[in-house]
Amino acid sequence: MSPDHLVSGLIQHCDIIAEIIGERDLWNNTASTLNASFNTTVSQIIRPQKQSYISKNIEKTNPKGETALHTACLRKNAEKVKLLLLAGANPNTKDNAGWTPLQEVVSYGQIEICKMLLDAGASPNISGYENKRPLHEAAKSDRIEEARLLLRHGADENLCDQYGKKPIDYCYSEEMRQLLMDGSSRSLSTETSHVNQTLDKSFYAGNDKFVILASHLKLENKKLLCVTAAKHKFKTLTTYRPGVTHVIVEANEHNVTKLTLDVLFTIVRGNWLLNSEWIQLAEYMDDISDMDLGLFEVGGAPTHGIPKKARQNTEDQNPRLFNNCFFHFALQANTTYQIGDLQLTKDNLIKLVKEGEGTVLMREPNPEDLNDMSQLIPFHIANDSSHPLHKCTHYVIYMPGKGEPLIKYNMPHIKSLPLVWLIECIEKFTLINPVHLGLS
Repeated sequence: MSPDHLVSGLIQHCDIIAEIIGERDLWNNTASTLNASFNTTVSQIIRPQKQSYISKNIEKTNPKGETALHTACLRKNAEKVKLLLLAGANPNTKDNAGWTPLQEVVSYGQIEICKMLLDAGASPNISGYENKRPLHEAAKSDRIEEARLLLRHGADENLCDQYGKKPIDYCYSEEMRQLLMDGSSRSLSTETSHVNQTLDKSFYAGNDKFVILASHLKLENKKLLCVTAAKHKFKTLTTYRPGVTHVIVEANEHNVTKLTLDVLFTIVRGNWLLNSEWIQLAEYMDDISDMDLGLFEVGGAPTHGIPKKARQNTEDQNPRLFNNCFFHFALQANTTYQIGDLQLTKDNLIKLVKEGEGTVLMREPNPEDLNDMSQLIPFHIANDSSHPLHKCTHYVIYMPGKGEPLIKYNMPHIKSLPLVWLIECIEKFTLINPVHLGLS
């Protein structure tokens, strides 16, 4: 189908789209944009990189966290799904249970809607409920055509859910098993590249809000940031809060910054960590949302590549670092603990773990009680069965020296580890093998 036909179809259904997204003046807002779209590709029309006419109402959720796109998929309404995608609906949103529209339609066997969602930028590898991917759902429901389509769009058959199971572990038909085992069934390259590009657009569409934390900036940069914030009307903070979207720090000539508490929070949440050069250019920009933030992203904190790795994890909508991990802090509430240049309190650590989607236990866990629990696998090592922490979900964190626990655990499912291990995990954005720190 040509771009002309797509745009013509969109115009014909303009009133329907307006009703769906609650935007009464949609025609006036989109007329000039639609006229300029005739020479664009089909994929650009479906998922334009930036559309000022996209209504915020299109992503409004019901009490279950479902958007209009979720609802249309659940009702198997292909025409409404198409209209919502044309109007700019994000195909990668999750409801309160973690389900994406793609996972819903895969499990119900709606191949036409599956194709529309994938063409519009739905990620074939996005994690959902119980960290299952769309391919897990296809295998569970024996949806052969949907599985074949997902594989063609780059679905990875080797990814594990929170129980350490791959899609093939849920197969009950030989046809599905052979499909997942047969590497020749996929045709990647350009199609996968297209998915990745459109996924980037879906993440950024409508995400132009800036709430900036100024962390340990020089006085002249603080003043300049105030001027820039006034011009572009964004909010600045001096202490870290969950609503922060970007953190600005000073970096050295190698684009490396010091590891501070603010930086630790930035990594566990996957926010943008920018150097102060961003402020100097932003002052002269007409629209800061047009800036290529990658040019100002801090390279290391201090480990190279970690700020970008953590941010991309968030953009991919993966669980955070401590997903499926439980922590008990054998520490004093009113004591400050020194790790390198960092000074941390027990309250700081509790907040860090919670921001990383970990669970904090007030009572020390009993190893025998844990044997009866369903075996969960931490998300960020779920695909590495050889990792020594692969089955470890419970951690007792202590500070070596006076007051450290007399009894320490070193079992597959529970371990006692020093505080430095936890900080190293955040700094490296992974669950560190204790042996690498000289721990048995």
